[in-house]
Amino acid sequence: MIKRLSSYAKLNWFLKVHSKKNNYHKLTTLISLIDLKDEIVIKSNKLKVSKCYFKGEFQSKVQNNTILKLLRLLKIRLPILKDKNFNIYIKKNIPSGSGLGGASSNATTVFNFLVKKYKLNISRKDSLKLLGEVGKDCPVFLNKKTKLVKSFGEDLFELNKKFKFQILLINANIHLSTKDVFNKNNSYSKQVHFSYLKNLDQKKIINTSRTLGNDLIKPALKVKPKLHKIILLIDGLKDKKYYSMTGSGSTFFVVFNNKKALLNAKKIIKKQHESYWTAIVNTI
Repeated sequence: MIKRLSSYAKLNWFLKVHSKKNNYHKLTTLISLIDLKDEIVIKSNKLKVSKCYFKGEFQSKVQNNTILKLLRLLKIRLPILKDKNFNIYIKKNIPSGSGLGGASSNATTVFNFLVKKYKLNISRKDSLKLLGEVGKDCPVFLNKKTKLVKSFGEDLFELNKKFKFQILLINANIHLSTKDVFNKNNSYSKQVHFSYLKNLDQKKIINTSRTLGNDLIKPALKVKPKLHKIILLIDGLKDKKYYSMTGSGSTFFVVFNNKKALLNAKKIIKKQHESYWTAIVNTI
């Protein structure tokens, strides 16, 4: 058995942090998947363990990763997988520590494949619970729909509308620890009216996101002050409609009024900051 899979990145249009309980944070966020993706190849093996192999621009040497954590949990919960082991090859095109959800996406992509391949008898509720144990972001990758996420990550509402945006991603090759960023957050926002957010459309999403913003930008700047340079850079770009940081960082994204402005912005950034990573992506 050899299977090739696409593992898509995500971005948070806005992110509000409301409280903290037992080291977990209660939040409200809107998440879309984008067409930036890691490429995964899965092969059955006859070994007694599963192994991950990374390559690509953002390859990782970490073996205690989300995919292996997922497989360990599945072996415990689902007897049909007890003796199944795999070699998993991941080409990393999504930067790590960037707020784009690469590791969570990788695990959920493998999960979705195994559910289909072995016809696993697992309900949506149990799938969400299991994936939540692997990583709080994992459940949002179960399908490609834009999702409102609230509470501690387990409460999802899928929007049936399709959002079509072309976006510029900017990363200054800065790795941010989600834990470090949340630990620096010392203020909380009031609860957002969830019923209003369920009716977001192509036009409302930008205005709403601009109003709400990302509560984690300030704590991220405390952890990595160099992020100020990206904000100053973006502030100087013309014809931008909206920008923010995705997740706990360190990637910023910009939506422009037109494609010409987007392409010009990418050229300017590469000319002024050759070491910065940029990518033009589309929402899925």
